[in-house]
Amino acid sequence: MPPTEDRFDAFVERTCINGADTGPLSGLTFAVKDNVAVEGQAFTAGHPLLAERRATATAPCVDILLKAGAGFVGMAQTDAGGFGASTPQTSNPIAPDLIVGGSSGGSAAAVAAGFCDFAVGTDTGGSVRIPAACTGLTSFKPTYGRVSNDGVWPLSPQLDHVGLIARDLDILARAGTALIDGTASPEGERDNLRIGIETDRAGLFEPAISEELNALSERLEAAGHTITRIAIPGREQIAEAHGVIVLSEAGNIYADLTDGERSRLGKAAVAGLRHAENLSVEAVDAAWEWSRAASNRMQATLDPVDLLISPALPIAPPHSEARRVLLGGAEVPLVVAMTLLTCLGNLIGNPVVGLPNPLSSAVPRTGLQIMAGLGEDEILFGHAAWIKRDTEDPY
Repeated sequence: MPPTEDRFDAFVERTCINGADTGPLSGLTFAVKDNVAVEGQAFTAGHPLLAERRATATAPCVDILLKAGAGFVGMAQTDAGGFGASTPQTSNPIAPDLIVGGSSGGSAAAVAAGFCDFAVGTDTGGSVRIPAACTGLTSFKPTYGRVSNDGVWPLSPQLDHVGLIARDLDILARAGTALIDGTASPEGERDNLRIGIETDRAGLFEPAISEELNALSERLEAAGHTITRIAIPGREQIAEAHGVIVLSEAGNIYADLTDGERSRLGKAAVAGLRHAENLSVEAVDAAWEWSRAASNRMQATLDPVDLLISPALPIAPPHSEARRVLLGGAEVPLVVAMTLLTCLGNLIGNPVVGLPNPLSSAVPRTGLQIMAGLGEDEILFGHAAWIKRDTEDPY
């Protein structure tokens, strides 16, 4: 039975809406991030300004899950407007001293605490993958455009993705396949996957994370897969470009608010919009140029491999009160470190499955990102299953 008391402040509000009597998700339950519309439910996007707002219709992504048989259990907390990466009002159920991640932190907490089997979140720079990595869960960011953003409060429309956080990979694949209106995928050739594994030539990963990635590489090679170590150049520049694009698009979304209304947004949103006001046209144009170049390079990088594995985070999840952290020997804002490796997936639009590293001894286990080619969402679930099996099985 799910717990009755929300000790982690995972929810804005809880209620029950039954799904269809039959369907591929029958017997499963899900929560929805509070920036995705569910008719009659809170739709605040985490902003005090919108505290009384209720959705007048249900977002298509939620409707799909209900029609597939899953039952809705409540609206989950979000870092205000999706601007942050910590969801400070929500506690981490598996590691109370650490951040729960964001901005879909309530979605992760609801699943990790046992309130539901999976949860809907949104991902503009890693906002489902980051909290999943902070709570030892699985996650899915689909190919851009594969899932409708209708009924979703936007942050950066050209980078926003609806995504999922789930208790395990099987549930993630079931819910993800239903969400993208896909079909179950075969699990691929166990003995002949071409796997790229990121190598950290810039010295951005914590040593323990690099060591666990090396161990994963050795285990997969021993299982018969072909391993190629791949360096992704310009990670910091890519992240900087991503930040500029997000803030410039967010600035347009909130442009019509008065000064008084802006002051009633969440703290992270107020700070972000202040930065957005100082962006020049030249800076935004340069950021998009970086984004296009990164996309072209990454599609070429992915062409000779079936998938690419990277860490979800370059550092272990920080303390719950941290606002700045060490990254590559320098102190940076928390959101910079947390989105450093995830934001690329939003810029290029490729599908990504997040999975705890089976070889990790950390609590929570180090999160992995498994990326496939554009549109290969169903195939990615099958490949992720083989990765999990071949790193868990003894040899």
